[in-house]
Amino acid sequence: MGACEKCEAIVTDRRDAPGHDNLISLGVVRSTGQQQRGVQHEAYTCAVCGTDWDYLHDKRDPASGWRRSDAGVYTETAAAPLARAVGAA
Repeated sequence: MGACEKCEAIVTDRRDAPGHDNLISLGVVRSTGQQQRGVQHEAYTCAVCGTDWDYLHDKRDPASGWRRSDAGVYTETAAAPLARAVGAA
């Protein structure tokens, strides 16, 4: 199944662009290099379509923001997306 309409509408690579109300935070992904630079990486998943997202909170980079996890940009991902666990219950 592909991304839902709300996921398709997310503006990527733009700091402070909004997500949507069906995104579930999976928590902060720890990376020593990012933490030392003051960048926070948070993983999300869509409760509707299961699309996995990363959000980079970096005040110094206007191109930080939303990126799909499957885009191959980040090598660190959340261990077990919550949407899949909820869907299995």
